[in-house]
Amino acid sequence: MTIADTSQRPLAPAADPRQQVVPAGVRAALAVLVDVLLAMVPLLVVPLLAATRLAGGWAWTIAVLLVLVVAWLLLVEVTRTGRSPGRRWLGVRTVSSDTLLPPAVGELARRRVIDADLRTGRDPLRLVPRGTRPLRPATWDGWQQPAPVGTGSWLLVLDNGEQLPIATSTLVGRNPTNEPDQNHALVSVPDLSRSISRVHALLEPDVDCVWLTDTGATNGTRAASPSPSGGTVIERWLRPGERVAVRAGGIIHLGDRELRVTRSNHPGA
Repeated sequence: MTIADTSQRPLAPAADPRQQVVPAGVRAALAVLVDVLLAMVPLLVVPLLAATRLAGGWAWTIAVLLVLVVAWLLLVEVTRTGRSPGRRWLGVRTVSSDTLLPPAVGELARRRVIDADLRTGRDPLRLVPRGTRPLRPATWDGWQQPAPVGTGSWLLVLDNGEQLPIATSTLVGRNPTNEPDQNHALVSVPDLSRSISRVHALLEPDVDCVWLTDTGATNGTRAASPSPSGGTVIERWLRPGERVAVRAGGIIHLGDRELRVTRSNHPGA
């Protein structure tokens, strides 16, 4: 996506989210302990490497490198989704105390975070965009918008050929539900592999695009969309809360499923 087609909007529910998020307390510390123990698992290969008559120094070097790789992967997962194996097991999500989005590395280091208890409180990422005025994709002087596939209502075409109309703001996921203060349409996408989150993304139809927002999906959301000049840009991952414009012909990946954004051939349909 181009910068002009991308916007980062703060996410917030109707009420103050901090009043609905319950601190995880001891379970947050236990979740970190589980992740630390998981990162230490590669040390178990030292005896195995020693059994191969590999020099002891090399065995420990390889094991330490593996520990660093696992720790880095855990850190990436926390900064991308606010989750990790330990946090998933104990029902905890870590978010920035300033934005309630997955924290940056610096925020983790300074402990400017909130460890939310998902078992008794609200998930900070189960939010809706603040504000009702839709954002418009930027226009480029001298560029011409190519003729769209159709001029009617927006359609979401699943990889099995099923067509789903998108007439209003719509939550898409394995089994989406509205929060008490939400009134979105709901589209359930079958997913036997469970790669799609229960509430995976928010779609908002506009005049010449569909706005796509990742709502904090575990396996993330990818999107590629034709640019205003008619070319197709490189597919990219969305950060939780990131909102991008997907034009007709664009492709959205939710987990293992692929969805194509198009329009009907019936104007005003």
